[in-house]
Amino acid sequence: MGDTISELRERLLEAAGTIGAEEALFEVQKYPRETISVSLPIRRDDGRMQTFKAWRCRYDDTLGPTKGGIRIHPDVDSDEVRALAFLMTVKCALMGLPFGGAKGGIEADPRALSEAERERMVRAFTERLAWVIGPERDIPAPDMGTGPMEMAWIADEWGAIHSRHARHVVTGKPPVLGGLAARDTATGRGAYHVLEALRGTLGLGDGDRRIALQGYGNGGRAFARAAVAAGWRLVAVADSRGMALAEGGLDLDALDAAKAAGNSVAAADGARAAPADAILGIDCALLVPAALGHQVHTGTVGALDCRAILEIANGPVSPDADIALRERGIAVIPDILANAGGVFVSWLEWQQGRSGMPLAEAEAERLLAEAMRDRARAVATMADRLDTGLRRAAYAVAAERLVEGIRARGACAYARS
Repeated sequence: MGDTISELRERLLEAAGTIGAEEALFEVQKYPRETISVSLPIRRDDGRMQTFKAWRCRYDDTLGPTKGGIRIHPDVDSDEVRALAFLMTVKCALMGLPFGGAKGGIEADPRALSEAERERMVRAFTERLAWVIGPERDIPAPDMGTGPMEMAWIADEWGAIHSRHARHVVTGKPPVLGGLAARDTATGRGAYHVLEALRGTLGLGDGDRRIALQGYGNGGRAFARAAVAAGWRLVAVADSRGMALAEGGLDLDALDAAKAAGNSVAAADGARAAPADAILGIDCALLVPAALGHQVHTGTVGALDCRAILEIANGPVSPDADIALRERGIAVIPDILANAGGVFVSWLEWQQGRSGMPLAEAEAERLLAEAMRDRARAVATMADRLDTGLRRAAYAVAAERLVEGIRARGACAYARS
């Protein structure tokens, strides 16, 4: 991811200071509520035993049960899990959701595991943490390296351990098991709605509507589909192995076909191939990092040739680069706003599971659009009020709600023996 907890916490405290909140109230945000480390001994398909490290961090539950994804990645560690759990705390507060923040991680390469091995790993993770996970306590969701199948395994294993069905114990499940189809594209589509809500404020899209996109996973792909349908032009897309260029606009079906064939987007029909790292220097109106953290830092910020950045990835712009971007007049739509569509639709799925009443996909899409545009306007209003950038404004909106929740619960809520 890139950002450390101290960097993220400093952003929140700075924002809290701008709205006059007492820093003492954020003493409860100093450390996670709990971080659990477990080992997962797995029988590989060839009979070998291999043990993997895993973590679950519940950072803060001031506003409700903790919520956050589980990622399987070879570089994940406890520091990253804690930082992402903190970020989820702020994101849920910004979105006005009745959730705190959490995150889980397993240090493994999912591509090096068979489906049966992944299932054994995910079920072992659930068994180790069955006392932590719960529909009213801690609700996992998909993240890097996980998806609907993994969420179905967690729900099934948790149900077997507790001898009951609880469809809202996880979100991001297959629709047949109580998931929402809109969840798969919610992050990207939510980012598009934020862009449209802020387009006038940032002076984007009136003439130059060129987009350069770094990352073509679920979030990037869904964002590209929504933006192109609305008249934006995708002139460059990069994945980890290369970049596809087309000044007249890339063919999204060709990009999808290249990825489906196991190739880089650079192999898409009708596109010109280029190195992946050149994406940051593409001349465009909007740069959209939708891959890994800390892609824009002091070493790369000078190469940017865009008017604004939309952060679909978590932490793609480093704190020191934020300063340089302000000096260059490049606006940043921050991750805690831009990529919050996923957790919003997760909340809708959680509500569906609790009530047992199905939610139509069209209604979920309508609610997503309404919520993301409303939160974007709230951030823009706060930016005007504080005469500051969108990132600090987004943290200020979240800080207001966290402060209100901390005050409402009272000091004894955080000092139980």
